[in-house]
Amino acid sequence: MSRPGGRAAVAGLALWLILAACGPAQPEPTPYPTTAPSAPASEARAAVERFAAAWAAGDHAAMYAMLAPADRATWDEATFVATYAGLAEMVRVSSAAGVVGEPEPTLLPPEPRPPDLPPPAAASPTPRASGAPAASGEPAPAPDPRTVLDGPVPGLAVPLAMTLQTARFDAVRISRRVPLTQGADGWQIRWSPGLLFPELGGGGTMGIERTLAERGRIIGTDGTVWADTRDDGTRIYPQEWLAGQTVGYVSEVTAEDLETLAATGYLAGDVVGRSGLEAGAEALLRGTPGWRLIATRPGEEPATLLASDMVPGADVTVSLRPALQATAENALAGHGNGATAVVDPRSGDVWALASAPAFNPNAMTLGTTLAGAPLNAPTTAQILNKATLGAYPAGSSFKPFTLAAALQIGVAGPGTRMPCAPTWTYSGFTFRNYLNHTLPGNVDLLAAMAFSCNTTYMPLSIMVYEAEPTALTDLLAEFGFGNPTGIRHLAEEAGILPDAAYFEEHERWDGRILPYNGFDQVQLAIGQGSYTGTMLQLASAYAAIGNGGTLWRPRLVTAATQPDGTVVERIDAAVAREIDMTPEQLAYVTRSLEAVVNLPYGTGRAAFAGFGVQVAGKSGTAETGTPDPHALFPAFAPAADPRIAVASILVHMPLGTGGDHTAPLVRRVMAQFFSGG
Repeated sequence: MSRPGGRAAVAGLALWLILAACGPAQPEPTPYPTTAPSAPASEARAAVERFAAAWAAGDHAAMYAMLAPADRATWDEATFVATYAGLAEMVRVSSAAGVVGEPEPTLLPPEPRPPDLPPPAAASPTPRASGAPAASGEPAPAPDPRTVLDGPVPGLAVPLAMTLQTARFDAVRISRRVPLTQGADGWQIRWSPGLLFPELGGGGTMGIERTLAERGRIIGTDGTVWADTRDDGTRIYPQEWLAGQTVGYVSEVTAEDLETLAATGYLAGDVVGRSGLEAGAEALLRGTPGWRLIATRPGEEPATLLASDMVPGADVTVSLRPALQATAENALAGHGNGATAVVDPRSGDVWALASAPAFNPNAMTLGTTLAGAPLNAPTTAQILNKATLGAYPAGSSFKPFTLAAALQIGVAGPGTRMPCAPTWTYSGFTFRNYLNHTLPGNVDLLAAMAFSCNTTYMPLSIMVYEAEPTALTDLLAEFGFGNPTGIRHLAEEAGILPDAAYFEEHERWDGRILPYNGFDQVQLAIGQGSYTGTMLQLASAYAAIGNGGTLWRPRLVTAATQPDGTVVERIDAAVAREIDMTPEQLAYVTRSLEAVVNLPYGTGRAAFAGFGVQVAGKSGTAETGTPDPHALFPAFAPAADPRIAVASILVHMPLGTGGDHTAPLVRRVMAQFFSGG
């Protein structure tokens, strides 16, 4: 799909600097000879160095004070200051520095004697009308200091190279030979607008023009267009509600925005990304405006002083799969508050990020659907991408990591058997299974996982803690919890991994700072306490369990390409780390997750009955401090060689459980995938 190259626009803030060039009338020539400069040349160089230093400091008034009186009489201070301040504003100067060379003799055009320069001390006799010399004792006539000096004025020219670092033209080098003449107080700079740019001559105007780049599209690897710009400049979102939070939206810059964005070329009326990829990939999508600094003189064609090319916005290609995205959103639609993340366990590609309630970005740019149906202004809850920015406790979906830590340090193995009693007491506090459920006798860790026995996995976590206090938290950090996943161009929440370092800085409920302890370990073992994390983190971690220990960095944006085919950014699949566990250990954790959907009392059995593909997953019912828990279910499939990983949550689900309410949503997404979506 082609799109126009760019729209030229004259910048609304073009600053016109009117430089008057009307000097005083020239008097009649004088017969008195020109006085030759006598001040040292080194002082001329010092004068230009002061001029350059004032320019670099933006002290334009100090620069003006260094000009010769004749020039100050021609160009007033306001005009002079506006010239340099206007240039700095138009090109967006961030810093400046000058290099001054050695003075060279030069001749300047005849000019009136400066009023601060005294007349010559001696003069040739004035001839009498008869040609006879004056009578003895007759005084010679006094020279008139107002008369023009006879012949070219001797002076000095000092090379000056100013380098301006600018936002709109990068480094600008202005190299000039600065002329100076001698005044009563030393060397004085001779100035006209042409000393700044010769194209200005003795007077002219400077202005700035901008060519705004067409904003790039957001497109799928399958060609789906997620965001585009109409010919009238309006940003539209062809997929409407689909992936609205991930795609994001744009709106016009505000005065507050311009306090920071103006330096990078934004003007009033421009748009900027506000959420999702529109915000995260703003630099790629927007491109770079082209700028032209021009000089205009009456009766002449405008001359270009400086120019920078417009760079068109790039098309950003994303890995979203429309069918999977739609299925994930539809599954959440009946619940109103939740999130789902779907990733590829073989590459880390993000296939879907669903968030409820849904959001249509056209509400922000059109106020209607593309068909014209009115859209209400969205709430913050609609715009928020809960799959990456919503951080929640994980509940029992964390038990596989507790098992993994026990296997890793050797305190448990396939032969370990433990009780699954209704209750378990630690440090004076009694913990319970859901509805005080129990399994008779001692059971293996697969059965305890299937039944989601708190009273098995909490004691197991204490066994880990007593053997190696940081083993569980270290392993959770390996799986990516407590840190951003590293997904590019999309905002995400890091979540909280409440480890020893965390509790060194964060107060407890009573305001005290206490070290990490066994009670914290028990809470963390079942995804409670201070822990929070995102569905993207959870899906990525489960994918790493299933694929043999490779934690991928999630990839949503795969490339950014300009209209001419130039690839300005390519993001390859990348491994975040390899988990420090043996294949056998990870295989046993996978077997425990298969038990969740295979054993008769498995919490995910009903949801995946008759599915046809072996799923490995774990339910989680996370306490929230309210009567309504969060219900979670992360999973991957096929268990032996996963091709898809999904993590889903229903937030504040009344009487909800992960197995009963969220696992069926995961099944719907997986069914769509295995049917070709």
